[in-house]
Amino acid sequence: MMGGQSSAIELVLILSVILASIVIFLLLIPNYSYSAGSEVNMFQLNAMAQSLLQYIVTSPGNPIYWGLNASQITSFGLAEPNQPYHLDPFKVMALVYWDYVNGLVPSPVLANNSCLLSQISGVGFRKYLSQYGIGAISISNSWLFIPSTPTGWLINYDEVKELLGLGGDYDFMLVITPVLNITVTGFPPSGPGGFNLYIRVLGYGSDSPVSGASVSIQYFITDQAGNDLACQYGILTPCTPAPSTVSLPNSSTFTIIISNPLVIEGSETSMTNASGVAAFTLPMAYDGDNTYFLIITASIGGLSDYTYYQYPAQSVPLLTVGILPSGSNYNSVIFVDPHILRNCLSNIGVLQNPGSSALGLRIIAVYRSLYGYSFESLNFTLNPGGGSHSYPIPCSVLALSNANDYSTCYWNLPNTPMILIANVVRNSQGQSPGVPITQTVIIPYGSWPNYLMDNGPIVFGKSIKYAPVSTARALVYIGDSAYYITLYLYYKGDVYGPMNQQ
Repeated sequence: MMGGQSSAIELVLILSVILASIVIFLLLIPNYSYSAGSEVNMFQLNAMAQSLLQYIVTSPGNPIYWGLNASQITSFGLAEPNQPYHLDPFKVMALVYWDYVNGLVPSPVLANNSCLLSQISGVGFRKYLSQYGIGAISISNSWLFIPSTPTGWLINYDEVKELLGLGGDYDFMLVITPVLNITVTGFPPSGPGGFNLYIRVLGYGSDSPVSGASVSIQYFITDQAGNDLACQYGILTPCTPAPSTVSLPNSSTFTIIISNPLVIEGSETSMTNASGVAAFTLPMAYDGDNTYFLIITASIGGLSDYTYYQYPAQSVPLLTVGILPSGSNYNSVIFVDPHILRNCLSNIGVLQNPGSSALGLRIIAVYRSLYGYSFESLNFTLNPGGGSHSYPIPCSVLALSNANDYSTCYWNLPNTPMILIANVVRNSQGQSPGVPITQTVIIPYGSWPNYLMDNGPIVFGKSIKYAPVSTARALVYIGDSAYYITLYLYYKGDVYGPMNQQ
């Protein structure tokens, strides 16, 4: 009996506990459902963000080469055809152009003071821009001009949002950033005669040193006096003796292009130390009359990036350059004498007067380069002029005809990423001391699109303040360079309202 009574009592206690649990569960059902519902909603937003980003980085869109001409776009994607996670450089450039139109740029020369069509001196050039629907241009710190007003061929955010199937309750923002941050440090040296160059590699955004990275440089160095090559090579006189402690690179690593002025081209490779710094020794000593142009590549663990470096900075332009669409498979590189833009440049103090720019330019070479250096060049002359001869004609015509009264010209190039380097020399003498004798203008034709953003992030889209947001991220490549692309998906509908309250 005692055992049976004990079992009965235990059974009653168990039933009581079960009944109490059921009552408590029923009382908690509303709160439980609310919490679970929020998690499902956020899960859906996260899944939607991941799906959108995957589509954007794996699809080329339509037309597949919409690039800088989005006037016929019917679907949005950034990938190269049949190359998922490899972004088309010209589609990324379209996002950069959108940044300029919407003021999301790192303080270019004319970011807040767009040069209106009416301010441009050249009648022909005004007509040319108006044919593209351009009402104003902005000029970057590297003297590249970009449309700063919407046109029919530039990408449109609202249209893209519709193509992606996002309703009015959604907004999204794409942010593209490099994986690595590559900078030249401690240059120029404190005095003449230095042969060393130091390059620092950090994680982009984290500023953490990247040790063990392979760093290579390709350089052009111009020495106006022609006396800075190390005497130890025994190639030229006059020369500059390198200190006995300096380990000079082998003479096979560089080529003398011309000797007066002295222009050399070369390449070297080094590794970063624990501080993320790679050390190089150049064959030419630093001097105040030298100019430097470097293409720097850093790679580690299969990830690579590159940057350009120029010294000295160009405070007065000899040449301005822009890239505009020419056809379905071509773009036009437009070379413009700064006299055409003198009203705008004078207004912001870049040019004190029209005489502060060169009275004639000789573009001695435009090098076309892709993955190394196979050169194709055009040699032509530009001169000031604001009449009909400011309407661009082919630069190849100028090169063959020796015409000397045109102030603009264009070079049509296919949709193939390249690095264009324009070496510019002024024809005229006896000008203002502020007018440089020579300059090098870098034109990132597809390559390194964030050059126009001063190596900052490329942003496309809109955010919603205080709205629920989901984030998706992917590693992608633009050419040989690794980038992170992040998509922020915002939702402002009522059903997601409780997320803000948690």
